[in-house]
Amino acid sequence: MRNNFMGKSLYLWGIAVSIVLVFGGGLAVSQQTQELPEDNYARGLILLKQNKLQEAKQCFDLDIAQNPNHKEAYYYRGVCLVKLNLVDEAMNNFNRSLAIDPNFPLGLVGRAQVYMKKGDYETATQEIDKALLINPLSAEAYYQKGLLYGYQKNIPAAIESFQKCLEIDPNHAYAHYQVGLAYYQVKRPDLTIVHFDRFLALAPEAPEAEQVRNLLNAIRK
Repeated sequence: MRNNFMGKSLYLWGIAVSIVLVFGGGLAVSQQTQELPEDNYARGLILLKQNKLQEAKQCFDLDIAQNPNHKEAYYYRGVCLVKLNLVDEAMNNFNRSLAIDPNFPLGLVGRAQVYMKKGDYETATQEIDKALLINPLSAEAYYQKGLLYGYQKNIPAAIESFQKCLEIDPNHAYAHYQVGLAYYQVKRPDLTIVHFDRFLALAPEAPEAEQVRNLLNAIRK
């Protein structure tokens, strides 16, 4: 089964990218079960990390009802909706965050996620570039740009973007995961091991963790 997985990993780079859009979204999975706080926004973030999308969205709904101008809550509710494939609703939330603050980089990054889902890579690139003009140190913008390059099968550019993300945020679990896949694509198992090990340290309960462990075992044989 490990050999089968290795073959599939080489072939399914694009699917691997889409997996992260469903599960990752730039949020590392908690290493242990977290006690949920009473604050709706904080609770929503934890539930989102646990991939409990409907529950997380409900928390952001409650937070927005109490704080109608909370741009971050609109962003993360949009992230939930992207993962639920409700892209038009997601776009409405990202647009709302930008109506509150036109210079909110994550709002633009969120819009890019919707355009990627729709296959409009040119517009997605424009949105990410706008976000980076506002905040050149946006780890999430570089992460999403790496995903975008992955969709376009530009692996060297994807690696560069994921590495820039990690320079800003060394604990971005899914950037380690994605760049590990990319290094595996270009036959650098040494760097694949480094980044997959780090991914498992940061996100041992991630949906991809078991497959990553299998791939590491196969590489180390």
